[in-house]
Amino acid sequence: MKKMIIGKIVNTFGIRGELKVVPDTDFIEERFAPGQTLIVCLPEGEAEVTIASVKEHKGLLLVLLEGVTNINQVEHFKGCELAVDQDALPPLAEGEYYFFQLKGLKAIDPQGNELGTVVRMEASAAQNLIRLKKPDGKQALIPYIDVFVKQVDLQAKTITLDLIEGLL
Repeated sequence: MKKMIIGKIVNTFGIRGELKVVPDTDFIEERFAPGQTLIVCLPEGEAEVTIASVKEHKGLLLVLLEGVTNINQVEHFKGCELAVDQDALPPLAEGEYYFFQLKGLKAIDPQGNELGTVVRMEASAAQNLIRLKKPDGKQALIPYIDVFVKQVDLQAKTITLDLIEGLL
C-alpha cells in the first residue's frame, strides 16, 4: 500500500488522549473528518485508527481517536506521521495535483535550464507555495500560481516555472 502523509502528531493534549496534529494537506476537512480512517506511522510499524472528533486549536488540530479515553493510550504516537492510502484518494480534475505528486519534481525554466528540485509543497493563507531546493543547496519559496507554473509533467518528472527576476 502506498501512503500519503497528511499530518504529523506533535504532542498530546489533555488527559482524555487528544492528539495535537499539524496538518499537511489541502483537504483538512475531508482527511480529518470524524469516521475517517488514518494510518499512524510508528517506528515499529503501522497502526490503523479512526477519528472520533476534531477541533481546531491555535493553528493545530486536536484529534480524538475512537476507543481512546486517556493520554496513556496515545502517548507513544507523539512524533509520528499520519497517512492515508493513496489508492483511496479521489481523482482530481485535469491540471490539479496532490502535494505528494509534486514532491521530487525537477524544476526547469521554459528554456529547459534546471532551477532546482521541489522539496515539498506548503499551504499558506494566500496560495500554495513550492519549496524549491536550488542547485547551490539554498532553498526558495515560489507561489504556486498560473503566472509562474507553466506546466507539470508527471511522466517526465518536471515542473516548468517561468519566474520573474529576483524570485530565486
